[in-house]
Amino acid sequence: MLETTDFKPGGATFPFGAHVSVVEVDVETGFVKPLRHIAVDDCGRVLNPMIVRGQQHGGAVQGIAQALWEQVSYDEEGNPVTATFADYHLPTAADVPALEVSNTETLTDRNPLGAKGIGESATVGSTPAVQNAVIDALAHLGVRHVDMPLTPQRVWRAVRSGESVTWREPPAAFETLPVRSSAASADADEAVA
Repeated sequence: MLETTDFKPGGATFPFGAHVSVVEVDVETGFVKPLRHIAVDDCGRVLNPMIVRGQQHGGAVQGIAQALWEQVSYDEEGNPVTATFADYHLPTAADVPALEVSNTETLTDRNPLGAKGIGESATVGSTPAVQNAVIDALAHLGVRHVDMPLTPQRVWRAVRSGESVTWREPPAAFETLPVRSSAASADADEAVA
């Protein structure tokens, strides 16, 4: 006996998550080195943990690559100059840190399994996490934006253009903070010694 069924969901489901990236920026050369990447994604009920983990790792690496390396370039006549993998940098295991990924499970009521998609979740979270980590690392130099990909040349130029803004007076809110007395400071110094 042959039996078939169709399921039509009552609406779309959306995964969500949070990504944090830690990078090191060499302000002399503009080189950005990813040091650590942490991701927590929610794709509803995890049906196959190995596939979900693979999607998280692949998506995170794709997003990191978009932020740091991947760029299609053209010459003056509009011909692509990044037409082969010799010219277009795709990351290898040597380029990215070990990824720390986890899941939460918030089931959806849109399907009987409670599952959501995971394919693009890590890609969407990793790119801005890397971009923001680089900008945060350069903020003390007055840098507020660098176009992607964050190539060494672009980062170096941003550092050079922002160097004139290396010091700003603290916000007025700091004037109202209590200040430790010199006696309290001396006690703290003795406690450390």
